[in-house]
Amino acid sequence: MAEIFQEEQIIHKIKRKFTIGELSGSLGDWGTLIPFIIGYVSIVRLNPAGIFLCLGLTNIILGIKYNLPLPIEPQKTIGTIALANKWTPSLVISTGFGTGIVWAILGFSKKINYIIKKVPTITVRGIQLGLGLILGWAALLLFSTNYLLGFISVGIILVLMKFKWNPSAIILVFLGIFLILITNLVSTNDIAFNMPYFDFYLPNWENLLIGMVAAGIAQLFLTLTNVMIATTALIKDFFPDQANKVNANTLADNMGVINLFSPFLGGIPLCHGSGGFAAQYAFGARTGGSMIMEGTIELFLGLFFSQTLFMMFSNFPQAILGAMLLYTAFLLGRVSTKDFEIKKFMIILLSGLLCFLINIIVGFILGFILGLIYKKIEEGKIVIPGNENKIKGLNQN
Repeated sequence: MAEIFQEEQIIHKIKRKFTIGELSGSLGDWGTLIPFIIGYVSIVRLNPAGIFLCLGLTNIILGIKYNLPLPIEPQKTIGTIALANKWTPSLVISTGFGTGIVWAILGFSKKINYIIKKVPTITVRGIQLGLGLILGWAALLLFSTNYLLGFISVGIILVLMKFKWNPSAIILVFLGIFLILITNLVSTNDIAFNMPYFDFYLPNWENLLIGMVAAGIAQLFLTLTNVMIATTALIKDFFPDQANKVNANTLADNMGVINLFSPFLGGIPLCHGSGGFAAQYAFGARTGGSMIMEGTIELFLGLFFSQTLFMMFSNFPQAILGAMLLYTAFLLGRVSTKDFEIKKFMIILLSGLLCFLINIIVGFILGFILGLIYKKIEEGKIVIPGNENKIKGLNQN
């Protein structure tokens, strides 16, 4: 009887993991994932087999390990700079490897929580605005290749924005594939089941240094705050009884391992993300089953349809990609104005403009310095002439 009861419990757990809700949730974060994958394939010319293999394996392993909808997604700072500046595959994978080294060291040191407290929120918001501007400009250049198609794509996005789950990315992907087929850029005979081939890479130390300066360092600080703080907070909100499973240090360990190994197979720089976590939860994911199903789909596509995906994504209409990236840029810009305050926004705006006009690392450094100064003023450790009486009154209260 005991054995039968245990078997029933196991079957119940398996059924609970692989429901329609979990399947729906597994696709929740594809709206953000798909534009970057298309960009990496069509602009950077990375092999989709490596991208999907690394995504699939990572999602399955993490789904089994944590039994939570804790998906991974592209590192947006690196992705934005890479797509906007048409990086080479070597530059992308070397930068991803560089972030893996840093995350592995930080995760091993167990000092993440201390570091997080030292980065002002204003600094992060400035980087987000700068990324939005950079990606927005690159999107407009792609958009200009076919204004009619671009405006139609934007219209589809605007119409579907009212839905809680915005399916516009998936619809636009199918629209792009449809146009590729009817214009004979790819014929139906080219769509075939195939065994994969992989491009194996070795990180280049020169490209690693260039990439880390151009985007990697800013990405690290953005991830420290947005991912570490926001993701762990969401886990506590949605799964309070499982919050002890995941903390900032375990997230750093995961990202270290992922980015140390995936570049060798041509995988893109990856990280955890609060947006992906929230999206999967919003559309029904409650266990690691959503990640296992997402990973299985990604493995299937990467292993058996990689050549078809490469042809499709390489010929994907630039105007549609521009519209998709424009929407992503809008979301980044909107996040940067969260908890809007005019005094803070002036610092955010200046930092963002420097990221866009000069370099993201310059914008980050200035935003970091001004953020620290602003924090000291708020705490009363730096007194602006004319505010002495105000601060004195606050201290007396």
